[in-house]
Amino acid sequence: MILSIESSCDDSSLALTRLEDSKLLWHAKISQEQEHSAHGGVVPELASRLHAHNLPLLLQRAKEFLGGKTPFAPLKAIAITTRPGLAITLLEGLMMAKTLALSLKLPLISVDHLKGHLYSLFINQLHARFPLSVLLVSGGHTLIIEADSPTDMRIIAKSLDDSLGESFDKVARMLGLGYPGGPEVEKCANLCPAGEQYPLPLPLKQKSALAFSFSGLKNAVRLAVAKTQPLSQELQAQICAGFQTTACAHLLHKVRAYLEHARVRCFGLVGGVSANAYIRTQLEILCAQFGVELLCAPLEFCTDNAAMIGRAGVESYHNEEFVDLRTLDISPHTEILESVG
Repeated sequence: MILSIESSCDDSSLALTRLEDSKLLWHAKISQEQEHSAHGGVVPELASRLHAHNLPLLLQRAKEFLGGKTPFAPLKAIAITTRPGLAITLLEGLMMAKTLALSLKLPLISVDHLKGHLYSLFINQLHARFPLSVLLVSGGHTLIIEADSPTDMRIIAKSLDDSLGESFDKVARMLGLGYPGGPEVEKCANLCPAGEQYPLPLPLKQKSALAFSFSGLKNAVRLAVAKTQPLSQELQAQICAGFQTTACAHLLHKVRAYLEHARVRCFGLVGGVSANAYIRTQLEILCAQFGVELLCAPLEFCTDNAAMIGRAGVESYHNEEFVDLRTLDISPHTEILESVG
């Protein structure tokens, strides 16, 4: 089996994945949501300190799960998220990975976090499916990625400004809701009667470019909030519903444009925001119109987790894609290149 480690942002996570059949044997995560909620978002220095505390606790749990006098004997490799993410938190995971690899004399596998999200579609599945296109919507990214194989991936579209997940968080903060913003905005939007959502402008409506943008939509919410103070619960729900509906319409507008010109049989939805039930439902309807099969990551593996890093690591292990412990480093940038033309 391989031990995988994820610390790219504010979730500390470890997992054990069996190599022969990609079965997830054990997975644990410690969230930092409560600690960051008072600040309305992730504080990198605080996140790093919490990783330094939480990762050893998770390693002890993994050790107890494995049991025996030599619990780590079944391990064949260590898979670690090295990019993209917060440098200060990525380093916490990397230090643990290098220490384990050195002490246990195991090879290291470097995993790109975005590839990890793609592999969240195939946790507990022996084979990943290629070619595949995915919409990745998370706190740090809003992307369309084409993947012809595990080693041939490219970014087709990205956000010109904020990510969708970041926008959910900022809208929640404007409305005095909790953190993380995605679930809070969705819950509040569900209180709005059908057809009564606050009208907001659709981003890039007249632009043919295959790209996303949420800064204008976020500013429109700010102006709506400024109009009426204090906000009633009714207006809160209407603004949340308006934001969620418009953000989803923007996603669908661009995904539709992509599907009209790309040969896609299988389309995936991954990332933390992919847990949003409204977005899932609307994208399923759109894919059905094009005869495209929609794959969605299981809800428990939408947000950052080591299980998806382990599943990606299994693929790398079988392809003997190991890295040098002495030179392996972290990076805030993905290794997936943007498509040209």
